[in-house]
Amino acid sequence: MGSRSSVARPAGAVTLADVARRVGVSARTVSRVVNDEGGCTPETRDHILTAIAELGYRPNLMARGLIRRRSDTIGLVAAEILNPFFPEVAAGVQAAAASIGRTMFLVSTDSDRIKQQRALTSLLGHGVDGVIVFPAKGSDDDLVRFAADGLPIVVVNHEIEAPGLAVVTAEIQRGATLAVDHLVRRGRTRVAMLTDRDPRPPRRPSRRELGYRASLQQAGAPDLIVEVDNSMAGGRAGAEALLGHERRPDAIFAYNDVIAIGALQHLVTRGLAVPDDIAVVGFDDIAMCEAVTPHLTSVRIDRDLLGRTSVEALQNLVGACGEPIAPRRLSVELVVRESS
Repeated sequence: MGSRSSVARPAGAVTLADVARRVGVSARTVSRVVNDEGGCTPETRDHILTAIAELGYRPNLMARGLIRRRSDTIGLVAAEILNPFFPEVAAGVQAAAASIGRTMFLVSTDSDRIKQQRALTSLLGHGVDGVIVFPAKGSDDDLVRFAADGLPIVVVNHEIEAPGLAVVTAEIQRGATLAVDHLVRRGRTRVAMLTDRDPRPPRRPSRRELGYRASLQQAGAPDLIVEVDNSMAGGRAGAEALLGHERRPDAIFAYNDVIAIGALQHLVTRGLAVPDDIAVVGFDDIAMCEAVTPHLTSVRIDRDLLGRTSVEALQNLVGACGEPIAPRRLSVELVVRESS
């Protein structure tokens, strides 16, 4: 008769009881170590961790989540992951989540409401403890509905109020005012704005637009707003449109740095001097502001702080048991460079 070969048990089949037998302790003691509950000596903990590594034990996270009523996971729903602004925020979210033992799932919606609905449905179905959202336009009702269904949501850089929702935002309207006031002080009298196109009526002015208009109204100067695609190509097209306008501007304030950089590049290509002929100011202060020539003046948002504050707000929201969480508003600053 041939000898019977020994077949190793798959790693996924190893149980708490297997680890407990290896160490000579109870399954409850192993559970305490796995869930980081304390209650055992450092020596016992070391023996258990060694046995876990040797046996290849993997905890059933879904089952643990059902028992503890939390999964230690959060979702980050970004509107435009290709915009350099968002990866830096995501890094802040991920670092803050890791510091409290949570794992982050990242989803991009391309600012599409339907994609956002699908993302939130999937995250809710996977049992995440909560979600941080840069919302798609026109999705307020969706966010309110998901919050009512029990999904804690932190909304970033957007004003909304409803049970189960918290808001973390930079002082965006003030940032726009800082930018336009700066241009006016530099003697610019025809300041145009390139803003993000919103194809869904009725169109509501953004907080950047509100700050832009308020600043020009205070200065007694006319406003001129052109809607463009949220891209460098959109910035280039917007700059071309402004150059052909009967009231050709002497300054451009852009909705964000991506649009501003596209506009700046087009102006230079057309042989115009920036800022002597036309000044350009962006918003967000992404790293590319110092990579273009001339360096771009921009309103700075601390992306790392925005991400970390969003995680803190989500933690507070999860533990608030339905109680409202006060909005968190982060200050901004204007970083003046060569383009203005």
